[in-house]
Amino acid sequence: MNYPEIITKCLNGDKKSVNTLMEGIQGKVYNLSVRYLWNPMDAEDATQEILLKILTNLSKFRGESSFTTWVYRVATNYLLNMKRTESENLTFEEGEYHLKKGATYPAYENADSYLLEEEVKIACSLSVLICVSRPLRLAYLVGEILEFDSKEGAYILDIKPATFRKRLSLARQRIRAFMARQCGIYDPQNSCRCSQHITYCIKVDWFKPDKLNFADKGQVGQVKQEIETIMDDAAIFKSHPNYSVPKRVLNNIRSLVNNGKFTLLTNDN
Repeated sequence: MNYPEIITKCLNGDKKSVNTLMEGIQGKVYNLSVRYLWNPMDAEDATQEILLKILTNLSKFRGESSFTTWVYRVATNYLLNMKRTESENLTFEEGEYHLKKGATYPAYENADSYLLEEEVKIACSLSVLICVSRPLRLAYLVGEILEFDSKEGAYILDIKPATFRKRLSLARQRIRAFMARQCGIYDPQNSCRCSQHITYCIKVDWFKPDKLNFADKGQVGQVKQEIETIMDDAAIFKSHPNYSVPKRVLNNIRSLVNNGKFTLLTNDN
């Protein structure tokens, strides 16, 4: 996508280009938000706010980085400063408690066990991210999952490269320490298996078999095989599906722009 050309058209008031631009970046913003917030509904709300923030600040993009890098800078700034969500209250200690509790429940043996195992697998690994602080979580997502180097990562998070490297190192240590103790995917010698926890997760209403949060929201078919052949924290997270953005996110922005309730900044502003 030729972002400079599309951005120029957006700043000149071309609504079609606004739509094209939003379609091009919405997936990146939503997938970052899901991994950061865990809850897809919270991620949906955050994505809409971030996209609007990008539009209102579009004239401030000066080409000091790639446009995608700048998008992540705007997104991470919003996520870092937004009101804390209920999902973010989880701790490593609570996670260990639930894993031990879940292992005591009977196995789930219905025909949809494959898909529900995927749900547990994705939800559990994402919850590990929630257990680290926001600054460390963002450094891990930007450096380990999105694979930005320390210079770009520092620009995205508006910190010094040395600070970025330190946060990324701390996040790796804490995530790996927990997974090394608990996760059977990370280390097959651990007793925990995702399939063991399906019954417990349904019992405590973390998800319903007919209303999943993750496993039916993206490209899931290849995930199970990939995720079970790796013993690395970053690889486990990277093998998550790319989540499809709910259509209502972009539809809401289109409605605001088309109805004149949202004024796009132009080069003259």
